[in-house]
Amino acid sequence: MTQVEPALKTLHDNESKNKNQDFDIHSAVSHAASKHQSRHEILGELESLGVDTDAFSSLPMENLSELLDSLQNLVRASSMHRRPGRPKNNGEYIPVLSEPDKKILRHLFSSNGYVSSLMLSRELGIPLSTVQRRRKRLESNLVERHYTLRVEKFGWRTATLFVSTTNGKTAIVGKDILDMSNTVTSVTRTLGENTIDIKVEVIFRTNHELLLLIDRIKSCDGVRNVFWSESVESIGRNSDCYRQVIDSS
Repeated sequence: MTQVEPALKTLHDNESKNKNQDFDIHSAVSHAASKHQSRHEILGELESLGVDTDAFSSLPMENLSELLDSLQNLVRASSMHRRPGRPKNNGEYIPVLSEPDKKILRHLFSSNGYVSSLMLSRELGIPLSTVQRRRKRLESNLVERHYTLRVEKFGWRTATLFVSTTNGKTAIVGKDILDMSNTVTSVTRTLGENTIDIKVEVIFRTNHELLLLIDRIKSCDGVRNVFWSESVESIGRNSDCYRQVIDSS
């Protein structure tokens, strides 16, 4: 019996018992390549199949390839008999995070700025190559990263406009507002009370500029009314709210 076979037997037994497998079988198989040229690619494919690769990272290439091929065959066979049982969210399967994934995400969201992969590796006790590989996948699929300019430092102000629409024209109105001015930073479709259908984030320098923009929005076909509020002070952010989302996966 090779070094890999006990792991395969355990995975096969768990798969037979568990009808609610914690990853998207069809997606995993469709993205699996038949041949792999590097250790990095093989480990990446294993992670996409839900395998914690830290336990197998020291295996020879031949054994890693054997493990991957066997898992892919197992997944293909199981997908013919049942549908994956992981709950869906808006048509997409909810991701399952390993403990290293959770540690990386918790650290990223608790930091006050950019954290290098080297720093993550040292503070979490996870090999650098593992951090880099997992971080790339997490940031590609689950994390939104962007810079926000502190416009108040330049004498600009920020406001939120709440737009009520009519005749089912919310999407059209939203696109028109987004293209209306380069002072519109974002447009979001909303659901809630007071018939508010669109939330618009804007920047401006004077009240006159803001009122002109509001008048332009009110003149759009399909707009019933516009309400607004100005952001005057940032009280703070609570990054801990993401922890419960991460821990629940």
